[in-house]
Amino acid sequence: MKMTRKLVLALAIVALSALIVPSVAFANFAVHGNFVNDTDACAGCHRAHTAVSSLTWSDTNSKDHSSLLVSGATSMYEFCYVCHDTQGYSADTNVRDGVYYGTENGKEGAILNGGGFESFDNLPVTSTHLYNGTSWGAYGGGYAGAGAVGATGQIAGQNAGESEQIKMDCTTCHDPHGSSNYRILKPLVNGNDVGSYKPSADPQSPTPDGFVSSVETGWPTNGFKLHTAYPDYQPNYTTPMYAKGYDQTTGVENSAKGMSGFCSGCHSTYLGDSTEVFTRADGSTYQSLASTYNAGDGAGLKLRHKHPINVSLSTYDGPDKASMIVTDLVLPLANSMTENKPGVPMTKSDSDWIECLTCHRAHGTASVMKGYAADPAKYDLPTFPSSTPSALLRLDNRGVCEACHNK
Repeated sequence: MKMTRKLVLALAIVALSALIVPSVAFANFAVHGNFVNDTDACAGCHRAHTAVSSLTWSDTNSKDHSSLLVSGATSMYEFCYVCHDTQGYSADTNVRDGVYYGTENGKEGAILNGGGFESFDNLPVTSTHLYNGTSWGAYGGGYAGAGAVGATGQIAGQNAGESEQIKMDCTTCHDPHGSSNYRILKPLVNGNDVGSYKPSADPQSPTPDGFVSSVETGWPTNGFKLHTAYPDYQPNYTTPMYAKGYDQTTGVENSAKGMSGFCSGCHSTYLGDSTEVFTRADGSTYQSLASTYNAGDGAGLKLRHKHPINVSLSTYDGPDKASMIVTDLVLPLANSMTENKPGVPMTKSDSDWIECLTCHRAHGTASVMKGYAADPAKYDLPTFPSSTPSALLRLDNRGVCEACHNK
């Protein structure tokens, strides 16, 4: 059949529309991963010889190179917003406002698990991870005493309580080309290995060694391979289904991994096995998670006690344990990889883990801080350089504490 120019144009429009409708850019699907030798996905973002964007990427020697991106975007988040914005032309996940537009992989119109960068549940955000390319020092990156430490525990040229400056944009945490990890989280963050690929007999198909995983339907053992489609994988963008930290190749739990392990790539002092022994007045001893760093509260370099992270609920053995009310419906917990399998539902269990995302959202929240939480100085309590942000917490004030401890 001879095709007219009008028919050819119509077919071209249909083909283009198939690329821009929602439900295309799944994590490690479509333009994010699953590349093959004859892929056309590269041209969706890059031009080999005619790119106009000034955006760059940095190699391991901190040298900048052109990203060869197709748009005129001058900030990485602007480029990412082309798909992940309020229009949802190419992705169901509107990270700007924290809304899911699809129907197959979450509840339509519901809040994204990570929240939103600019608004949340139709309210302006009160706290976000930086995403516009600004440099920032991660709190909890803290000082362990190394370097030029002054009288107050500060290192010259840095703000109290912060780590070294880190450029923050979408690609600080995510690899747009895919990774072995959940939600295409990068394998290398702030110089720390948080998921990678290991050599195999086939150089084009290295073995995934995922660091962050989930209990979503069809989650692949060891994480995502390169050049591989996962038609059975069903990401859920509105229901948290986080997994504990695991050594993926052995299936053994590892408290240094999982989402909290990824976060500690920047917030290094908040997770760790450093255990100090303390003595009570009666001479008996007890252990507590603690490490020495500057928390930015004006007290300088001190031994800091911290809430356990990447530990099971059974770790807590206080007298009010029976009244703890936290469930996955109240705050998300990290589940065993044996859950959410055919015939095995996700259930509350003492073996579930408390992790960073139990209390916080990764992108942004609109939680409100009042009373003690808003201005500790009024109550003669230590205050931080900025006392009003919501610290990415899921609930107002310190509702995340009440959700567990039911005081």
